[in-house]
Amino acid sequence: MKNIFNQKVVLSFLLLFSLTLTTSLAQTEDVVIVDSDFSNKGGLIASLPINVALIETKMSNNLAQTFKQALAENPNVKNIHLFAPSTDASINLDGQPYNAETIAKQFHPTDFQTHNPITVFVYSCSLAKNALGISLLETISSRTGFNVASCASCDDLKDELMFDYSVRPLTATSNLFE
Repeated sequence: MKNIFNQKVVLSFLLLFSLTLTTSLAQTEDVVIVDSDFSNKGGLIASLPINVALIETKMSNNLAQTFKQALAENPNVKNIHLFAPSTDASINLDGQPYNAETIAKQFHPTDFQTHNPITVFVYSCSLAKNALGISLLETISSRTGFNVASCASCDDLKDELMFDYSVRPLTATSNLFE
């Protein structure tokens, strides 16, 4: 009996190890960046599909460094989903506001060269509704080469979001939760 028990334990361990290794080596096309101050961060993280890479922001990294981290850790990424508090003219990451001027200074186009077309989905109900917010989204796009999409028709992030604004036409919309 003892020998059978040990074999079962070893087999269970090997199965768990191989599943963990397979999951960690699997490349994902979706990366979620979530700010530490994002409302309902815990609920968002709990509802993410298992194959989505997650980056929680840190005070030591700015937005450009966080995007570079997403690319470095996920070379096959196609969609970056940014969940951060925003105003009409800025995205706030760890208490630091990023407006079009800040993005233009911190983002260097050579840092974001990739062979994959990438879309950044900015989960905000305010940026795409006004000229300053649209300028910010366009600046992110021009400094990274990525398409940038956001929602102009929502009133609250609890609504079902439709990415009805994008700098360039969207070839496909990405719904993280389907």
